[in-house]
Amino acid sequence: QFLLRGQENALSMASQAVATVLHNNPELFNPETGIPHQLSSDQDLYVHEMADPPDFDNPDFSEWSAILERSIKYGEPHILRGGQQYQSSDLSFQHLMGISSDSRYIYALFRVTDNTTLFRRHKGLRVDSGDHLRIHLQHQNREPRNYLATAYEPGLMSIYRMEASWEKPKSGKHERIFTASMHPNPTGYTIELKIPRKLIRENTALSFSIVDIDDPHERTPHMEVGTFKEHTAASLNHVYLPAPSMERMIHAIDLPDARFSITDQHRRVVATAGTLLTTINRKEERSRLTAPLFDWIFGPPIQHFDEPIRDTREFAWEAIDRALKSGQEQRLIRPSYDKQAEVITIIYPIHGEEGELGVVVAEQSNLRILSELRITLENVIGSTLLAILIASLVLITIATRLALRLHRLQQETSEAIDEGGRIISDTIHTEHHALDELGDLSRSISAMLNRISRYNHYLERMPRMLKHEILNPLNIVSTSLEHLEQEIPESEMSQKYLRKSRRGIGRLGSMVQSLAEASSLEEALAPDSEEPFDLRELLDEYLDNYQNTHTLQHFNIELPEESILLAGWPYAIEQMLDNLLNNAVDYSDPGCPIDVTVTLSESKVTIHICNEGPAIDQEIRDTLFESMVSSRKESNPERPHLGLGLYIVRLVATHHGGKVIAQSREELEGSCFTVVLPLSKAE
Repeated sequence: QFLLRGQENALSMASQAVATVLHNNPELFNPETGIPHQLSSDQDLYVHEMADPPDFDNPDFSEWSAILERSIKYGEPHILRGGQQYQSSDLSFQHLMGISSDSRYIYALFRVTDNTTLFRRHKGLRVDSGDHLRIHLQHQNREPRNYLATAYEPGLMSIYRMEASWEKPKSGKHERIFTASMHPNPTGYTIELKIPRKLIRENTALSFSIVDIDDPHERTPHMEVGTFKEHTAASLNHVYLPAPSMERMIHAIDLPDARFSITDQHRRVVATAGTLLTTINRKEERSRLTAPLFDWIFGPPIQHFDEPIRDTREFAWEAIDRALKSGQEQRLIRPSYDKQAEVITIIYPIHGEEGELGVVVAEQSNLRILSELRITLENVIGSTLLAILIASLVLITIATRLALRLHRLQQETSEAIDEGGRIISDTIHTEHHALDELGDLSRSISAMLNRISRYNHYLERMPRMLKHEILNPLNIVSTSLEHLEQEIPESEMSQKYLRKSRRGIGRLGSMVQSLAEASSLEEALAPDSEEPFDLRELLDEYLDNYQNTHTLQHFNIELPEESILLAGWPYAIEQMLDNLLNNAVDYSDPGCPIDVTVTLSESKVTIHICNEGPAIDQEIRDTLFESMVSSRKESNPERPHLGLGLYIVRLVATHHGGKVIAQSREELEGSCFTVVLPLSKAE
């Protein structure tokens, strides 16, 4: 609306400038430029200024090109006779009149559409035996004069003055007052006519009609189409000549794409200048990014609208009347002829001493504004979308890089601690040297791991420290008890107390010994102390000894025939088996066998130790192999249990590159422990 208002104001200022020059100049409204009474637009023939006169010997009609768009089409509504089952290809024509710069002659152009073009017969007296042009001329209070222009062939035409009935010429002489030529084309033919300026006086009526001859044998008129509606004097056309001084004034207003016309107080257009912008193509200026999107959402932009050159009064009749009566400017925005665009119309009155002399009608379409607005919106939205796209890509890149950095940091942090909770590395190298928040986080995690590692190292050394610190006092107490036993007389009560004391000292020593063994074993499993050994041979010997020491327990043993080569620590494997079998014996129901099964594959060996008895509690299954974790309901007074057995099992398995799994048996109630160890590479 803001742009339309600005365009409207600019057009108003231009029309006001023209009207100001014409104020109080009634002499500019020359009566020769028209007839002083109201006429409809169908009865008006307007003469337009031409830069050069037409060349009747050259049928290219280039002299008409500047004003050709102002031609008016005559067809079915203007049929004077014939026309049954009419089609536009039967007969129609576009008509245009112009005047040369010397103002000596008026020229008329007829671009005729005719499906059958027939020239006059060479033999015969009839002058109307071919397609021809009829000229109707009448001065006020004088007898009408009829002229017929016909041709034997393309080129100059013969012109005869005809009787009122048009049946035959008044004489056989050619009239030299007019000059005409006829040239055929693929759609019909074109006629050019030259009329002396002196014939057009005040109150002169001039009309034309085209007569179509289709039958090459009978040569009778088939149809007639004219610039008027019926053969009466009142229906003939009136010629309006341009006012040169007014034309120059209008042309002096440098307002592009605008059409100006001056209408007198009798509603006659006495001067016109300029043309409306009806076609615009700015495809190259449109954004390739947003143009398809805009076309898909809003449809393609308006590049052309139809606005035939006709009397502006047809669209602004009431507004012109209001301007003439009130002397005030009138503004309106009307749709174009085909409703595709809008035309801004400003009507500004021309003041005279005795009233309004006429009005200036200025018109300008909004096609350029619509095009400019659309291109601007497309460019702005395109730039915005591009900026959003770039910003999104930058943010996605930053977010992706940040996510990758966080993932690497999380992965290395997770790998710094093994499944058993042991710290493998106390330094996080990922983002360690970064200067942002992730770098601070990485360094903080490294510092935290370092502190935890030192504390864990302290805890790992504590069992050995306790062993030395506790065993010495225990030895003293044990020695003292032995001396007391020798000194105190043997009595039932004294012996009872001594036995309890020795049992307590033994239990405490066993606990310290167990803690020390677990700590010593972890230190002993160093990579440089590995050795190859045959697990098949170790199992055969170990299980045989174990059965000899547990004669009350029955075992089902299945071992493979071939050797099983491993790289590791044989004594650690035996300690692992000790804990697994002791655990199975402790939890096995009386009289139920313990199954020991060893299976061999291409890259690993699997040891299954299963017993019948209570199932593994689901609540402690995930923490069963942790240190100081036990599911025993009761402890053996002679053998204290600290929950280190299964911890040692996992420790040995992981140091051999394997794993241990605890699960309840499915077919029988009980538990099953599975140890998976990789074979030696030499295997």
